[in-house]
Amino acid sequence: MHFLYSIGLFALAGIIVPLIIHLWNVKQGKTLKIGSIALLGESSSASSKSIKINDWLLFILRCLLLVLLAFILAQPYLKKTTAGSNKNGWILVEKNIFPQVFKTHQKTIDSLLKKGYEIHDFNVGFSPLTLKDTLYNETKQVNTLNYPALFSAADQFITPGAKVYFFADHRLNPFGNEIPTVNYMLKWIPLNQSDTLSNWIATYAGKKYEAKSNPSNTVYQALNSSDVAPISVAIHENPGISDRKYLIAALKAIESFTGRKIIINGAAEKANIGFWLSDNPVSADFRSSIAPNGALFQYENGKLVTSASFINLYGRQVKLSKRTEANHRAEKIWSDGFGNAILTKDKTNILNIFHFYSRLNPQWNELVWDELFVKALMPIVIGDKDPHDFGFENNPADQRIVSLKQKAVIEVNKTISATKTTQNKPIGTAIWVAAFLIFVAERILSFRKKTNDVKN
Repeated sequence: MHFLYSIGLFALAGIIVPLIIHLWNVKQGKTLKIGSIALLGESSSASSKSIKINDWLLFILRCLLLVLLAFILAQPYLKKTTAGSNKNGWILVEKNIFPQVFKTHQKTIDSLLKKGYEIHDFNVGFSPLTLKDTLYNETKQVNTLNYPALFSAADQFITPGAKVYFFADHRLNPFGNEIPTVNYMLKWIPLNQSDTLSNWIATYAGKKYEAKSNPSNTVYQALNSSDVAPISVAIHENPGISDRKYLIAALKAIESFTGRKIIINGAAEKANIGFWLSDNPVSADFRSSIAPNGALFQYENGKLVTSASFINLYGRQVKLSKRTEANHRAEKIWSDGFGNAILTKDKTNILNIFHFYSRLNPQWNELVWDELFVKALMPIVIGDKDPHDFGFENNPADQRIVSLKQKAVIEVNKTISATKTTQNKPIGTAIWVAAFLIFVAERILSFRKKTNDVKN
């Protein structure tokens, strides 16, 4: 027997309670006077105690009850070793393409079925399939999860050590950024792709691109680069502050990546976005220098808070040393490790205003040193509605395929070599039942004992 929380066994010290109760449970004696000696007067009283356990069965039941309660707190389990077997093997294939897969791989599937393999839909729930499902085609059922997420989910249903044959095309797109570790043996059988060339139009950073994709690569070509207007940026900072240089470096990186020309503090026209890097309130002149429907990024004053935390950005953490308390109830864009607002956004009739509760300064945070700084500023400067990442790799029409080396790595990472697998079997339920039965028996004995004492 093993315990998940061994510290729960400290509750066994509670056995001392019934021990004390039974050792000191001494009955009071009665004095009976007889007529012939009643006239002799009062004699000095004397008493005696015998420290011993009078009811061993009741004592054992109470101690056993405390032992079982301690075991429940420690959550016991048994380790069970099972041998891997092909009898519980699976065939994974998407239901909507199963008829086509069966036509081209009928011999392989029939052979696996004779060995006891089960066919399951490669989708959420992994519903069983039969050969009747090959008689008709269903409409496309879109997977709500990518391949790695479905592989991990299937790990909860498939017997550890079982073999799984996976029929799917070998396009790179459905695979996420991480290959999970599972407890079954995966054999991936790629399908022949009917369409190996595709193209589509993508929009990013205000520019349109034509994408051409084939099994080896995907290429993007700008369509209207000459028609895109430059981005005008206004920056204001107080003398003695050096935050401006970090911002300008990030703006130049955005300009280089997107191909959009960025004009800083140009006098010819109103700015598309203004950065107010000052502790003073935003001046009316600076606000009026921003074009209607433009953006204003401003430092916010408030109570200074010094704490070791971090800024959450795109699933990563950037060190945060100082911030100011948020005094605007607006949409949170960035937050720290405690959920406090670092950047919020609200919209007036004229501007989109970003309230920044820190500073673009290494003394306040390490954002300006992190590569995420450019990515985090991109949606503010460009104004994209969905600026989750820089590319278009997740387009469903992407035809790039997994290389043979990558395919081998995927299968190795999802294969276990051991023939035996250890499983943990909780036994808490059995202990709960035993504790209940002992409790009932203890109550019955205790009640009978009290009844006998009253009769006597």
